[in-house]
Amino acid sequence: MKKGMLFLVLAFALMALQLANFASASELADDYLDIANNYINSNNCNKALEYLDLILVIEPENLAAKALKEKILPTNNEPKTAEIVQVPQPEQKNVVIIQPTNPEPEKFIYNSDYYNKKGLELYEKKDFDSAIEYFYKSINLNKNNAKAYNNLAMSYWFKNNTSAAIKYLKKSSFIDKNYTQPLVNLAMLYKQLGDDESQLYYLQKAVNGNLNNYLAYYRLGDYYKNAGKYPEAIKNYKEVVKINQKFPEVYLSLAMSFFETEEFNYTLMALGQYKEFYPDSDFAFFLAARANLAMCRYSEAKADIERAIEINNNEYQLELAKINYYLEDYTTALEIFQNLLKSGENAEIFNYSGLCHYKLKNIELAMTNFNKAIELDGLRSIYYYNLSQCYKSLGDKKNYVKYVNTATKITPINYQDFIDLSYIYYDNSNPSYSINLLNNAIAKYPSVKSLYLSKLKIYEAIGDNLHYNETKNLIEMRFNKK
Repeated sequence: MKKGMLFLVLAFALMALQLANFASASELADDYLDIANNYINSNNCNKALEYLDLILVIEPENLAAKALKEKILPTNNEPKTAEIVQVPQPEQKNVVIIQPTNPEPEKFIYNSDYYNKKGLELYEKKDFDSAIEYFYKSINLNKNNAKAYNNLAMSYWFKNNTSAAIKYLKKSSFIDKNYTQPLVNLAMLYKQLGDDESQLYYLQKAVNGNLNNYLAYYRLGDYYKNAGKYPEAIKNYKEVVKINQKFPEVYLSLAMSFFETEEFNYTLMALGQYKEFYPDSDFAFFLAARANLAMCRYSEAKADIERAIEINNNEYQLELAKINYYLEDYTTALEIFQNLLKSGENAEIFNYSGLCHYKLKNIELAMTNFNKAIELDGLRSIYYYNLSQCYKSLGDKKNYVKYVNTATKITPINYQDFIDLSYIYYDNSNPSYSINLLNNAIAKYPSVKSLYLSKLKIYEAIGDNLHYNETKNLIEMRFNKK
């Protein structure tokens, strides 16, 4: 994502705190104390003293301001420059606000929006200390400037002061219920803090507060995609498209979600829309190649992966080798796999190399590669099964049975292992056990469409029309509603 887009994403929204919709003198003093501490941290004690004096005009008995001022002023009343002191705010219980008889507030030439805009300019330049000062000036002129509070919060967030960021985002959200950028920002802040429950709460609150906030829908879609709940992700991404068809990132996210639910035609459609904005996206062509490969459209897959490699020559060689394998160009595929192994040993590549040798009738070399795959990753049943097929082709029944049995005793680690193992059982004339295994996998991975499709293929192969139709209807209901 481009840097400009990063700032766009971070310039959104946050939550709600039950405060009055105006700022008291005590709140203003708190804000000025934040600024003073900020300047002290930047070793600018003269500016800090200006804000401490303003606090003492508003609250002459403010203990925190007095203590901080005494720390940075020596006996001759000249500011220190070498020592930086942080003084925590004391609790302000039962404070009586004393208004000065003839206050002389700072005179501002420009209005609140002007200072907010100037603060944004400094924010974009990453001059967060100066930005904070301008946002405070904006708020001092208009206590109901929700955008200034939001921008102030974002500046504090960039300075890793998350407590201040949360405080001002909540203020912003409460001031203007229709302004939902603070809610989205708060959700992203909680995501950074690892609080998924709060992240989801504020994203849903943002969507409910403003049905036209496409960025809130987009972030909510991301939440579900990251959680593996792809149908829910797709639902929210489609809301983004309804509101803003010129937001390219949503098409890529849609494509990725459709790919995970194995809706490959929709994957390609979403990628086509994404490439209208980014025609030279190597990742888009890579994902298109994988979608075409999954649909056995090998020529289209090869054209896509070659375009991805043309754009970024350092990636995607593995996918090109796999496509050549499925195109039955085993010699070319094997050459690529062997070149990849020069950069480091990899179990998957050894397994594919073994498959290429097996297809080329180089059984001894196939066995060597399958054994290397097992040495690197001995928890994949398919590697043992591939090795067993080599022994079978050599007429070595003892070792064939040995490695088939070894394959069936391995506990699946991921959903692909369940699919591989179900294939092994089916290939050894045990389709009922294959189905039971897939049912166990579906209970563990209910959102993985390929598990349902594997069941569908087995029912079709054994001619079980009743369960075939039941599974097909379940797939339509769970994954294919558009």
